[in-house]
Amino acid sequence: MSADNDNVQTFARRTILLGIGGGAVFCGLAARMYHLQVRQAEDYRTLSENNRFNFRTVVPPRGRILDRNGVQLAGNRQDFRVVLIPERIDDLDATLLRISKHVPISPETDARIRKDISRNRKFTPVLIADHLSWEAFSAINLDLPDLPGVLPLSGETRDYPKDGTFSHIVGYVGTPSRRDIEKDKDSLLRQPTFQIGKTGVEQSADARLRGSAGRLKVEVNALGRVVREWPEAEDRARSGENVYLTLDSDLQAYAAEQFEDDSGGAALMDVQTGELRALLSMPLYDANKFVSGISQADLDKLYKDPKKPEYNKVLGGTYPPASTFKMVVAMAGLEAGVINPAEQIRCTGHTELGNRRFHCWKRRGHGPIDLHNSIKQSCDIYFYEVAQRIGMEKINDMGARMGLGQVHPLGIAGQSRGILPDNAWKQRRLGESWRTGDTFNASIGQGFVLATPLQLCVMAARIANGQKAVQPHLVIGDAVPDFEMMDINVGHLDLIRDAMYAVCEVPGGTAYRPGGMGIPKAQMAGKTGTGQVRGISAAERASGVIKNRDLPWKYRDHSLFVGYAPYQAPRFAASCIVEHGESGAGRAATIVRAMLGRALQSDGFDEAAAKNLLADL
Repeated sequence: MSADNDNVQTFARRTILLGIGGGAVFCGLAARMYHLQVRQAEDYRTLSENNRFNFRTVVPPRGRILDRNGVQLAGNRQDFRVVLIPERIDDLDATLLRISKHVPISPETDARIRKDISRNRKFTPVLIADHLSWEAFSAINLDLPDLPGVLPLSGETRDYPKDGTFSHIVGYVGTPSRRDIEKDKDSLLRQPTFQIGKTGVEQSADARLRGSAGRLKVEVNALGRVVREWPEAEDRARSGENVYLTLDSDLQAYAAEQFEDDSGGAALMDVQTGELRALLSMPLYDANKFVSGISQADLDKLYKDPKKPEYNKVLGGTYPPASTFKMVVAMAGLEAGVINPAEQIRCTGHTELGNRRFHCWKRRGHGPIDLHNSIKQSCDIYFYEVAQRIGMEKINDMGARMGLGQVHPLGIAGQSRGILPDNAWKQRRLGESWRTGDTFNASIGQGFVLATPLQLCVMAARIANGQKAVQPHLVIGDAVPDFEMMDINVGHLDLIRDAMYAVCEVPGGTAYRPGGMGIPKAQMAGKTGTGQVRGISAAERASGVIKNRDLPWKYRDHSLFVGYAPYQAPRFAASCIVEHGESGAGRAATIVRAMLGRALQSDGFDEAAAKNLLADL
C-alpha cells in the first residue's frame, strides 16, 4: 500500500512540475507573443510594409527647348527600356541569358552591364537596354515571373528634329559620365535612364531643363512583381523648365537651304537688341544618334567627312576674315587721324616692302583710289598703306571694340576667341618678332588674324548700330546687360557705312546685284571677303594664278560676307563664311542677301514699310 502511495505522490509531483513547466512555457510564449504582437507590432508592421511596398525614383520629364515662336527644337518621346536591381538578382548570367531571348545583348553591352553593377551600389538600377520595340517590351513583361529583379520601364527619351538644323546650337544629351556623377551629387544622375546635357544649350541650361526627382510607392507580390501603384501628389516628379531661344526656326531652315551642300557657318542678329535670329553650322548632323550612344560606324562616318559636320563652325570655326576686316583698319585709321577720306593712294597692283612684293587682288591695280572706293572695290594696296601708318596695336584695339578676338557670353561651350595678333602673341606662339609684312597681311584680314562667323556678325551689328557695342544673346529671359557706348566718331562710321552701301547697291561694288534682297526700296550694306588658304608663288603669278575651280576643294578660297539691312535704318546684321566657296561676292554674299531678305519679311518689313521709312528720313 505504501508503495502505491509513493507512486501516486511521485506522479503527482511530476504532474505538477510538468504543469508548472507547461505553464511557464505558455507564459513565456504568451509574453513573447505579447511582445511581438503588441509592443513590437509597429516595427513588424513597418517591415511587412517594406516587404509589400517599394519606393521607386521617378525621373522627371526634361524641359523642352523652343524657338522664339514656340516651335519645338528639343522635346521628349516615349521610350521603353528594361533595368535590373543587382541586389535582387541571384544568378546574373541566367538572368541576362533569359533577357537575351527578347532583347539582343552584345558582348559590349554585357561588359557594360557588369561594369555598372561593380561601380554602383547594389540597390541602384542598372540599364540593360533602352529604345525597345513594343513587342520586346511586352515579351519581357510576360516573362517577369521568371525574371526576379528585372524591371521593364516606360519613360521618355530626348527627341530632336531629324534634319539637324539646330544640332550644333541645341546640342544633345547623354548618359552621365563617372566624372559627372562625382561632380554633381544629384541622385538623379545615378538613375540608369537619366541623361544630362552634353553640348550646346542642353548643357548650358541643364540645371533648368533637368527638373527634380519624384518617388512612386508600388505594391509588389512575393516575386517582386508590381501589382499596384500608390501615387501621392507630394511625391510627384517636377518637370524641368522650358527654355525659349531667340532663334527663328523658319529663318534657320531657310539659311540651311541656301548653303545646299556647302560647308561653313552663318549668323544673323538684331542690331538693336542683340537677339540672335539664326546661328547655323553646316553641314548638319542628326543629334538623335548621340542620345543613346552613337555607333562606331556612324562616328567614323562623321569624323572622316572632310566637311566635318560634327564641328560647330559658327561658334568654334576660325577663319581669316579677309577683306571684311578692312572696315576695322579703315576705322582705326580714321580714329587715329592718319588718313583723310579724300586722300587718294595709287594702286598699281602691287607694292614693295624690302625685297618682298605684296599684291592687290586686281593684277593691274585700281589706280588712284580713296577710302570710299577702296572699300567699295576692296583695294588691298590702300589698306597696306593705312596699316603701315597706324600700326597693329591700334588696329587690334579697334578690332576688339568691334567684337573680334573675344568670346561672347552665350553660355555655350566650344566658342573660339579667334586671334588679333601682335608682337607679344607672335613671340609667345612662334618665338619671332613682329614685322611690317605681318601688319600688311593682317590689314587685309590674312596672315595670323582669325575670326568666327559669330564675331563677324557682331562686328557688322556694331557698325550698323553706330553707337552701342551690341552683344549677342541667345536665351529669352536671360538678363541682358546694358550695352556700352562704343565712343567712335559717328562721322567716321557714316563714311564706312556709306562705302558698305556702295559695295552692295552701286554698280562697281564687289557685291552689287540689281534687285538687291528682292524687297523693293529695302537696301543693304555689306562687305565681301575672299579668304586665301594657300600661298601663291612668284612663278605662279608670272604664269597666271590657278583659278579656284581648277583646284581641289580644300585648296580653294573661303567665301565671306558681312552685311546689314535696311541701310536706311538698320535692323538686322548677318555674316556668312562658306568654306572653300571661292569669291565672297558669290556664295557668301548670296546667302546673306537671302537671309536678310527673309528676316525683314518675317519681321513685317515690305514695300509699304520701306516707303514709310524713306518718308521719315
